[in-house]
Amino acid sequence: MALLFALMLAAAAGVGDWPQELALPVLALALAGLLPLQRAAVMAMWLLATAGLLWLDARGHARAVLGTLPVLVNAGLCVLFARTLRRGHEPLVTRVVRMVEGEDRLQIPGVAAYTRAVTWYWALLTGAQVVLLAACWSWLHWPGASAPPVLRLWLHASGYALPVLAMLAEYAWRRLRFRGQPHLAPHRFARRLVACWPRIVRDLPPGEQA
Repeated sequence: MALLFALMLAAAAGVGDWPQELALPVLALALAGLLPLQRAAVMAMWLLATAGLLWLDARGHARAVLGTLPVLVNAGLCVLFARTLRRGHEPLVTRVVRMVEGEDRLQIPGVAAYTRAVTWYWALLTGAQVVLLAACWSWLHWPGASAPPVLRLWLHASGYALPVLAMLAEYAWRRLRFRGQPHLAPHRFARRLVACWPRIVRDLPPGEQA
């Protein structure tokens, strides 16, 4: 999967002998590897998206479509966090802490409220990014518009780099905020997070969690 995305980025950038026309077909293959295509509805959506990508590719719009990827990545993250803030649902970061570090962690004074605040932090940050990135993309591709180069840099760099920087900033603040408490080493936390992720992303009320 990582190789497919690497090939897509190489094609998008025109690295080596990879033409940009290959980027969208490779993206369609990468999505096929990520999505549960055994579900009829998901398969139908994937086929429709693939047909649209191939049609846009044939009309020479590969670069413009690839420019929307940072917008889509941040939109996906925004939905992932924001949907768990609804009434009757457990905030995503609260769920992560409970499944990765255990229920006892949430009983520490201030931790439950902090995890809810961090879920809001991610939902608002990625939501603001979606608005900014979509505006940048629109300006860059508006017919006849003369957009400053910094917009292209913001679109392609901050779309992926800002979530990573925000994660590092939150981690540093968490260590400071709860400096009297033990913390899992980052590699152990990441390993447990990957193992628990299929259960974490299920958006169920707390009483129905498996």
